[in-house]
Amino acid sequence: MKATTKQVLTGATWLVVLLAMIGGTMLWQQQVHKSKPVTTITVTSTERIPMVLLLDDHLTHNQIQQLTAHIQNSSATQTLVTAKITATGTVTFKGQLLNSDNRPYIQVQLPKNLDSNRQTHLLKQLLTVARQQFKFRRFNLVSYGRGGLTATNYVEHTTASLSPQHLVLMATPFNGTSRQSNNRRQTTPVAAKSQTATLAKLIAHRHTIDSKMQVLIVAGKAIKADQPLPLQSALAGQSIFKPVVKVYQQKGLRSWRTQSGLLNNHQIGNTIQTFIN
Repeated sequence: MKATTKQVLTGATWLVVLLAMIGGTMLWQQQVHKSKPVTTITVTSTERIPMVLLLDDHLTHNQIQQLTAHIQNSSATQTLVTAKITATGTVTFKGQLLNSDNRPYIQVQLPKNLDSNRQTHLLKQLLTVARQQFKFRRFNLVSYGRGGLTATNYVEHTTASLSPQHLVLMATPFNGTSRQSNNRRQTTPVAAKSQTATLAKLIAHRHTIDSKMQVLIVAGKAIKADQPLPLQSALAGQSIFKPVVKVYQQKGLRSWRTQSGLLNNHQIGNTIQTFIN
């Protein structure tokens, strides 16, 4: 009889412990479900901000594809469309953006053999139409070679609403290609007496540039001595932008004997994407 009583008491004790454990678990779950509501949610921006490419019209199709591939290295899923405008102002597009294209690429084609003011007017007209066509408000402008001169003239003669957020100028001959006017390896500004008429004109109009725009100048530091574009000419844009904009950067990347050798540098895409993002 005593053994039976002991067994009953032991069983009852274990039952009480089990019920306590079950009750504690249910109470804990109830407290978890009463957690505070979320008041803020971080959402990745889905705003469409295209990268507009204004390249030198002397580049070959393969060179353009190579440069674009480098720039797209971290966003290869984004669509590239071509925007072309005639001398009379007719705009046509090749390709169509997807709804998921929030950082697409728009390659601009302007008519050749026009003065800088006319090209600036046509670029402004093209971008106005492109904004309506592809539904974007802000954009970044990436240029190469003489396309950089057009881009610089554009930002000096456009409105604040049509100014790019970021401006990238690669291998741009701001002070021409003459070695007499430029020190081949010098990275300092060009002396006033050595400035070409083009550079002097761009410097004279720099006060019209939107100070909020962020500017990056990329130059090729040639391995061979016969580089056609002196480093000082490519970096002469510092006299245009550095005194005006709040964010200015310049970077030299190693290239080969021609300035277009900069297109072969795998760092070009990372340099641009890091600056813009």
